[in-house]
Amino acid sequence: MMLRSNQFAGDDIVSLETFPTRSQLETVEQIRRFELLRLAFFVLKLRKLEQAHEGDGHTTNEYTFRCSLLRHTIFQQVVTLTRLDAQEQAMQLINTCKH
Repeated sequence: MMLRSNQFAGDDIVSLETFPTRSQLETVEQIRRFELLRLAFFVLKLRKLEQAHEGDGHTTNEYTFRCSLLRHTIFQQVVTLTRLDAQEQAMQLINTCKH
């Protein structure tokens, strides 16, 4: 499937060939990559929250709650990725995103 966009200058072509045709993940590798992407999102979201809080100096209940939710979600993603035989990749991703 190819989409042609006339909104941009020139003849920019947007290719959608890499997306599954039925909008569903079909292979274990696709599922693994998707779950790794989700993990990266949550780790980076936690990092952003922690960095924004560093200059603040005081801890609020909302901040503590949000951090707790994100940490729980990250843990669940690691459990899921362990089942998909990608625990090492998950830990590498967490270490990379934290720094």
